[in-house]
Amino acid sequence: MDRRREQPGWEVALAGQLAAGRLPGDARFDRLFGERLVPLSALHFTPVAVAARAAAWLVGDGATEVADLGAGAGKFCLVGAAVTGAVFTGLELRPGLVEVARAAARRLGLANARFVQADVLSAPLRRYQAFYVCNPFAEGEAEPDEWLDPALPATDKATCAAALAARLAALPPGTRVAVHCGLGAPMPAGFERVRSEPIGRRGALLECWVQGAATPARSAPGRPRR
Repeated sequence: MDRRREQPGWEVALAGQLAAGRLPGDARFDRLFGERLVPLSALHFTPVAVAARAAAWLVGDGATEVADLGAGAGKFCLVGAAVTGAVFTGLELRPGLVEVARAAARRLGLANARFVQADVLSAPLRRYQAFYVCNPFAEGEAEPDEWLDPALPATDKATCAAALAARLAALPPGTRVAVHCGLGAPMPAGFERVRSEPIGRRGALLECWVQGAATPARSAPGRPRR
C-alpha cells in the first residue's frame, strides 16, 4: 500500500477529478475505506474503471436512481455518483460497512451517493430503474480473515443467488442490470445481454442486461467483488 500523505481536502478533489472524467487509480481511491479494508480491496472491490463504465451505461437510457445490490463498502456507488450525477443507492446488510460507505460519501461531498442497511432479498426494488450486481453472495468463499466484516451472514450462495435472480425477473421491462464477475446464478430468461466485455483486473467480464428481451442469455458465476 502506498502510504504517502494526502493533502487536506484530497477527497473532494478526488470527486472533482471523477466528475471531470479523469479516473484515479484504485490504490488512491481505496484509501477512503481505511487501513483495515484497503488490503482486501483487490479481492472484493469493483475497480474504478469498471464502476465508471457500468455506471455510465446504467444511466445512459435516462435512469435517475441506481441501486447496488450488496454494496459492501460502497465503492461502485461512490464512483457512479461522482461520474454521472444520478442518485446511487447501496443496499448492504452489514451496518459496519454501511457506516464506512456513508463516511466515504461525506468525505467526497457526494449527496447523491446513499447507503441503506437492507437485505437485498427483501428490500423494495421498484423505485430504482437500474441495478449493479457483483457476485454478492460469494464473500463467504474467501477465508475468514479476508471477509470485509466479521459479521458475514451464514448464507447458501446458490439459494440466495437464485432468490435474487427471481427478484430481478419480477422487475418491469426496460430495467437495466450491469453484472461484474457474475450474479452467482443464471440471469432470468426475460433479460437480454446487450454488452459483454473483459475489463478490470484479471479480465473479469462486465455484462449489461436489459429486461424485456426476446432472446434469453446466461451469465456464469465469478469471483467475489464489490
